[in-house]
Amino acid sequence: MTLIEHFEELRKRLFIAVCAWVVGSGVSFAFRFTILEWLREPLPPTMTLSFFAVLEPFTVSMQISTFFGLVLAAPVILGQVWGFIAPGLYREERRYAVPFILFAVTAFAAGVAFAYYAVLPVTIPILLGFLGDEAQGLLSIGRYISTLLMLMGVFGLMFEMPVLGFLFARIGLLRSEPLVKNRRWAIVIGVVGAAVLTPTGDPFNLALVAAPLLVLFEVTIVVVRLSQRRLGYVREDPEPSSSYR
Repeated sequence: MTLIEHFEELRKRLFIAVCAWVVGSGVSFAFRFTILEWLREPLPPTMTLSFFAVLEPFTVSMQISTFFGLVLAAPVILGQVWGFIAPGLYREERRYAVPFILFAVTAFAAGVAFAYYAVLPVTIPILLGFLGDEAQGLLSIGRYISTLLMLMGVFGLMFEMPVLGFLFARIGLLRSEPLVKNRRWAIVIGVVGAAVLTPTGDPFNLALVAAPLLVLFEVTIVVVRLSQRRLGYVREDPEPSSSYR
């Protein structure tokens, strides 16, 4: 394919991905009150969410809609990404399309669920209680939702480590040896990150966050190692296709 044809293919797939995001955002907007009620549950029952600007209710609605719209549209978006790169892959590699999309979506959803059900119920009451009874909380709904969605997004991306490891290993950008060699640093970073997210002296809460991160790192090592072993077999296949389907 010529460069112009590649750009045309990219434009078409970007258009489909954006349309899917818009549709997903529209669906999320229709259910924004239900989603907002769900997002409020980690807060103490006595805490009230307030807004301090005329546009804040609108911006919160847009934040909720775009975030969960992206989650809903993720299968379509990932499908378009795979469809764009598939012609440059070998026949054996193209068989991973459906497992890749399913695993990527499931991993992100698992990260969001872990943040919501395991991290936020522990972290939010602690952060709100740092000043004890010396101050009464009047929480901005905009800042609260922004913080919540940021944490859920970060954990969703962290749970994508095995998926990214698989991709980088398949294209030769990542090997398991450096990961194994730097395992100690990964443990230190995981524990420090968990301590930041759960600022208590309770070792149980620290382990609750750190353990999944370290497990994900070990899973990534295994995935990369298996991908390396398969790579020797895959590269014996015929040359990748030069045309899009």
